[in-house]
Amino acid sequence: MSKEQENLIKQVRPMLITGWNLNNEEKCYDVKLSFAYYPTEYDGGNPPRIRYTLIMESGREQSNFNCSKNFSDMIQCITKCIYEGMCTNRPQ
Repeated sequence: MSKEQENLIKQVRPMLITGWNLNNEEKCYDVKLSFAYYPTEYDGGNPPRIRYTLIMESGREQSNFNCSKNFSDMIQCITKCIYEGMCTNRPQ
């Protein structure tokens, strides 16, 4: 995994946990993240896609495939915004 990918995951992780905990009674304390897709060159229409598994305080795990569409869309939007910010601030 590249430094850029690691940085993106480091920024998305706390937002994902906070987003879940603010909207659900069952609390999440950690999340496993990986990339389903990461662009080699960004053209504005191909943002990274992440996979995640939420780890709840109860020990239960829930994958992104079992989250609501609204929550999954929010996480992909956050990921895209952070990634675009990273692309904008990348040294030329």
